[in-house]
Amino acid sequence: MTPRLPARARPLFRPQWAVSIALALAAIGFLGTAQWNSSLTRGEFISSAQGVLVNRAEQLRAEQSRLLDELEGAETQLQALQELALGSEAELDRENERLRAARVAAGAQEMGGPGVVIEIADSLRSVPVGESRNDYIVLVSDLRDIVTALWASGAEAIAISGSLTEGAPSARLVSTTPIVGAGAAILVNGVPLSPPYRIQAIGPDGLHDRFLTHPAFIGRVERRIDAFDLQFASQAVDEVIVPGFVGNTRMQWGAPVREEDR
Repeated sequence: MTPRLPARARPLFRPQWAVSIALALAAIGFLGTAQWNSSLTRGEFISSAQGVLVNRAEQLRAEQSRLLDELEGAETQLQALQELALGSEAELDRENERLRAARVAAGAQEMGGPGVVIEIADSLRSVPVGESRNDYIVLVSDLRDIVTALWASGAEAIAISGSLTEGAPSARLVSTTPIVGAGAAILVNGVPLSPPYRIQAIGPDGLHDRFLTHPAFIGRVERRIDAFDLQFASQAVDEVIVPGFVGNTRMQWGAPVREEDR
């Protein structure tokens, strides 16, 4: 009897199962690794994106801060300019007021106010034989004395016109005004005037009465009026218009005195 061979030991797993399990484990490992790598990539992406946003936010905050500083600086500059404009406007007003006062003081400004109107003309009397015709006409000295009496009585502005015809020139008297004779005419500010002469003056209440009693008037003019019958009339009026001076007020020899030279 032929002896029976022992039966071959069976393997615990069949080879195809092992391969399947290995493949399954490999797949699980791949998926896990892929998921892990994906998580890392996503985290890196999120971190990178957050960094970009944070940097951009910082840039925007810095830009906003810069713009706010510029706005504040612009507002400060605008306020300074407005204050400068107000200061310049106030200074301009002061300069205009000083200019107006200077024009008034120089006689370049037309003036109006209460005052006196005086008219004087040559005598209508026939000149007696043996007497001088000059005694019966208005002389340069008569106008000078009348003007002197008006200034001394408080007149603030004086003008002289040469006739009562329409459009006759009127000369405003200033500190440099000359009143000189030129033949039969009298020159005031270089303008020849002829009689009748009209003198207008602006001044305070009582100007007319003070003028009529002032020595410069009664000392000689009034005497000549009575002696040679010069035509004369005067009255106080509520409103006198005195024109502004037209001409040159520059000094040829005079100059302002410096304060340190006083």
